[in-house]
Amino acid sequence: MSEALQGDFDFWWQAPGEWVEPPNERKGGLSGVRFVSPDPGGPAYYVKIQHGHLFRSLRYPLGRPTTVREWQGLRRCQALGVNAPQPVFFKARKSGQGWQAVMVTEALLCYQSLQAMLAADDHSPEQRSAIFTALAENLVRLHRSGYKHGHLYPKEVLVRLEDDKRASTALVDLEKCQRRPSGHLAAMRDLTRLFGDARSMGMHDDECHLMMDIYRDSGITLDRARLMLPRVR
Repeated sequence: MSEALQGDFDFWWQAPGEWVEPPNERKGGLSGVRFVSPDPGGPAYYVKIQHGHLFRSLRYPLGRPTTVREWQGLRRCQALGVNAPQPVFFKARKSGQGWQAVMVTEALLCYQSLQAMLAADDHSPEQRSAIFTALAENLVRLHRSGYKHGHLYPKEVLVRLEDDKRASTALVDLEKCQRRPSGHLAAMRDLTRLFGDARSMGMHDDECHLMMDIYRDSGITLDRARLMLPRVR
């Protein structure tokens, strides 16, 4: 793929591909994701397009596309060494029809969501241990910097087995990635949500403790009793 195409809004906006998240109407606009492979045999991409779909803040009282925040989260993860989709292209522009935005990331192939993994329940204890070890190590890199994911549900965590002893994980949906006063608070916020949902889907208590042990060894002390409480819905 040429450098011209990498930096061309209209190319990505119009690029043909399969909808993996059909356009939906939320937050006053449309947002959807296509799977795009411009060059046969080359890399593939996820292309998120938005029309409207704004957030508002003190800095942007009139609104900006939510992908602005998601792109910032991806770049932050890249700088911190946190595994997440590799950012490729982002641009937002305003026309007479309002805000439009395109965000492109490299497709993570051969991954599945943690939610799907737990539902399938077809991994050995050793494989599961490798997955949760890799997840804890990835999250520690984010939380140690004082940032929280902000939306850490099992479907926002992607996992892949390399072999029976090694695994990889990646974090997606980083729109709400924000700084917290400490790594402890960032971790507690995210893990309360993750454990609460994942345990109801089949995550074992000893796997939660495995992850908390890795946090302890990294220097982040967690409130174990609080994290193991049943989630109140």
